[in-house]
Amino acid sequence: MNWVDTISEWQTHSVADGYAGLHELADADFSGGVAASDAWLLFVNGTPVSVTDHADGDPKSGEIEAFDSSFTAHEAPHPSLPLLAAMQFGERETRAKYYTEDTPLDEVESTLEDGGFTGYIELSENVLSGDYYTIYQGGRSMHVAFVGSSSSVVTDDEARDDAHDEVGLYEVVAAPIDVVEIPDAPEPTPEPAAGPPSTESEPESEQMAAPADGEPDSSDSVESATEPVDPTPDTGEPATPATDKPATTDASTDSVSDAEAPGTGDPTDSEPDEPSSTDRTPGPERPSQPVDREPATDAQSGEQTTDSDSRVTDSEPGSDSEATGDDPTRSSTDASGTSASSSAATASATEQLAARSIPSVDPERTASGRSTGRDQQPEQSSRSRQPPQNSTRSQAGSETVAAVREELETAREQLRTAKQARDDARTELETTREELQRAETAREELAAKRDELQTEVESLRARVDELESQLGTAATDGPSLSPPEAFDETNLFVRYESKGKTTVESAHGGEGTPAELAQNLRLVYHTQFETDGATVDGEPFEEWLYATQQYRFVEWLVGQLVFEIRETETTSELSGLYDALPAVDRVELSGEITVNDGAETVDIDFDIVCRDQMGEPLFVADLDTSRQPVSAGQMASLVQDSELVCETASAFAGAFFVSAAFFEPGALETASDATSGSLLSRDSRLSYVKQSRKRGYHLALIESRDDGFHLSVPDI
Repeated sequence: MNWVDTISEWQTHSVADGYAGLHELADADFSGGVAASDAWLLFVNGTPVSVTDHADGDPKSGEIEAFDSSFTAHEAPHPSLPLLAAMQFGERETRAKYYTEDTPLDEVESTLEDGGFTGYIELSENVLSGDYYTIYQGGRSMHVAFVGSSSSVVTDDEARDDAHDEVGLYEVVAAPIDVVEIPDAPEPTPEPAAGPPSTESEPESEQMAAPADGEPDSSDSVESATEPVDPTPDTGEPATPATDKPATTDASTDSVSDAEAPGTGDPTDSEPDEPSSTDRTPGPERPSQPVDREPATDAQSGEQTTDSDSRVTDSEPGSDSEATGDDPTRSSTDASGTSASSSAATASATEQLAARSIPSVDPERTASGRSTGRDQQPEQSSRSRQPPQNSTRSQAGSETVAAVREELETAREQLRTAKQARDDARTELETTREELQRAETAREELAAKRDELQTEVESLRARVDELESQLGTAATDGPSLSPPEAFDETNLFVRYESKGKTTVESAHGGEGTPAELAQNLRLVYHTQFETDGATVDGEPFEEWLYATQQYRFVEWLVGQLVFEIRETETTSELSGLYDALPAVDRVELSGEITVNDGAETVDIDFDIVCRDQMGEPLFVADLDTSRQPVSAGQMASLVQDSELVCETASAFAGAFFVSAAFFEPGALETASDATSGSLLSRDSRLSYVKQSRKRGYHLALIESRDDGFHLSVPDI
């Protein structure tokens, strides 16, 4: 905040120049700032608390001598403002920083008050509605806030309540205050009498009421006057002389002022008054009475507390005055009076500021009140001082009252809008906090689940390491085979978990589902070598076997082909193949079949040979696992070998060519030629190679893709 600009906008206060004007501001409990060129003097409740020089822009320590001539006084709307400005002009130290949700304001405020703290609390960071301050001097507090975009000033209870409703970060800043001592004003030079005594006849009452010409008008002076004695015509007794006692004002709490004003009257002859209109009988002649003035002493002990005990005003002696009347029967009396006052040493200026009553929102923490010594005048005082009136400020205020009211209403509306926005933000904050709490709870649950799974993973990894270690030990004891060796010495047997459940035979009869058959079917391997620790190309035997194309084709042939033929309603067209499927009992991987080729016996090798319980071959298959398409020559070789098997084995039902790629047109043409038969043939069987009138077999072309098998020929 730019305090210089802010203070310059405060209302000006008319006051005399020089140190006398500063003393006048102190006596008037002035709160505000006094500017003399680039120098600023700040007052709080009549006490000067800071002198700074702003010639370079930033506040630096200044000298009180800068105010010995003319200056301009600006009155603050509230005493807290110049006190806060004085603290921010001087040295500051941030003691702590808190968040209101973690450490509420009222807790810190109570601690600072109990500890006699001097400084302020600033709540402004992450606060949208404004800046809030609590200012401390010796533990006593005041509250002020600058609210809204126009920085409207809010003080006392309203500022405190608004600050306690806010959410944000606040700082505790220590800022000591040094009270500035104002030098004494120079003594004024008494002015001579304006002219000779008045010769005009005035009523006696007016002469007694008016002060003597040349008498100084000061509440600190002691007056002593002698009044003329009126004769008493009715009684004829001599009049009693009157004696005035001087009155002493502005006494210090630590001093006693004694004033002595002797009065002496000259004897004069007094002529009897004229008889009254109701009694024309002249009374006895009364001799003139001398008026004797006895010395009068008035001692007054001050028990009143003033705003600044260090300031003591010495009363000036009064000047003699003389009045002359036109009535020859009356005589004038000369009077003179003197007064003197003294003061004792007072406490330091810093203690004076701490002793002041600073307004607080808690009445119990507010001082008992300022002394009434300055506010009350003794009854004996003949006159009292009147504070100067600022007619210029009153006139300006009346001219701008409408604008001020409009601005005030606008500020209030902005404040209401800001409070509504604050309430909405708080509601949104609470909702966000609830969502955050739920998310935090879910995160903690997931973290616990994660830790549990991590523990389980670690346990499984340990188990895997243990098994791998055991496997490595066993592998060193078992045989190491190549794939051809493993195929040559391995047979698969078609078995079931229970023959009472779905089997290939029951599926052939129209019962069961593929899932039920797969759950009940077991392909049990039998090897001619020890499988414990056996490896194929460094891989454990079982893992290698289950991943081979041969094993997966046997699973499809036995477990799924029967359902594909049944569901496509081609059981009659593929009757030879369909009826032979339930009879498969043993499967040779890389088997051979002995056939008669003319006069000699020949062994023909196939990748797969399916036999029944009697060992008769039912199906043969060649497999090509490469990415190259099947050629016409490969297809012709399978057809030729299958025809020899068909001539020898009466139970032979089908030949399969399984490719991981596809079939060339030549291969398809070769298969078509083998299965076409004669033009006059009326055979309805699909892809059937007829050897004789009673013998033949089905030729099927299979494509292996996506870990599955698809029947390409015949197209069903």
